[in-house]
Amino acid sequence: ALMASIEGKVGEPRHKYIHTSDIGLWEKPSTLNNVETWVNVALIIQKGADWYKSIGSENNAGTKIYSLGGRINRAGLVEVPLGITMRELIFDIGGGIPDGKAFKAVSTGGPSGGSIPEDLLDIPVDFDGLKRVGAEMGAGGMIVMDETDCMVDVTRYILDFLEDESCGKCVPCREGVRRMHHILKEICAGRGKDQDLKILEDMAEPVIEGALCGLGKASPRPVLTAIRYFAQEFKEHIKKKRCRAGVCAGLSSK
Repeated sequence: ALMASIEGKVGEPRHKYIHTSDIGLWEKPSTLNNVETWVNVALIIQKGADWYKSIGSENNAGTKIYSLGGRINRAGLVEVPLGITMRELIFDIGGGIPDGKAFKAVSTGGPSGGSIPEDLLDIPVDFDGLKRVGAEMGAGGMIVMDETDCMVDVTRYILDFLEDESCGKCVPCREGVRRMHHILKEICAGRGKDQDLKILEDMAEPVIEGALCGLGKASPRPVLTAIRYFAQEFKEHIKKKRCRAGVCAGLSSK
C-alpha cells in the first residue's frame, strides 16, 4: 500500500504472493523496513552480532522502544532490552497507576495488538512472549487501563478506529470489521445477545485468513483477547445489562 501510494496510486494492498523483494516500487526489487530496523543494522555492523545478541532475551536480541501511555504516572518513550517483564515496564519504569487505582489491562502494539490482564504482567515483553498470550509487539505502543475503563467499550472504540482505517478493498476486512464493530456497539448499548460472543469469535478466523494486509489480519486480535481475558465483563453487559466501570450509557453500574 505504501509503495502504491509513492507511485501516485490509491494506497491499497496487494496479494502477498507478489513479494516486494521481487517486484516492488516502480516494479523493481525493493525492501521495506522501518527506521528502528535500520538503526539496529548499523549497530550490528559496528559492534558485531555477538554484542547485539548479548542484549535482550534468548530468541529476541536487542532493545525495543516502547511508548507508554494511558493510565500511567510516567508516560513517554523508553528504550529497554527485549525480555523485560510487563510489570517492570509499567510499575518500575512507568511508575504505576495514578491516584491509587487498580490496574486492569494493557493494550500492546497499537490498536490491534491485543489486551493483557493483570495475571499476565510477569510475561517477558518480547516477540515470543506476547505472541504466546495472543498479543503482538507491533510498533511498541503500550496503553495502560485501570478500573475506570470498560473493556467492552475499549474494544468497541478500537474497532471504530479500525473500521475507519480500512481501505475497503477486500471483503473480509471491509465487512468483517464493520460487522464486529456493530455487534460491540449493540453490546455497549445494552442490546447484546447471548450468541454475540460466539459470532465474534467465529468471524475472527475468516477475517484473519482472508484479509489482504496487516491491518485486516490483525483487526480481530483486540476482540479475541478481550473476550479471552475479560469474558465476565462481556457477559455482564449482555446478561445483566451492567457496566461495572459505569462507562456504557444506559447500562447499570451496580
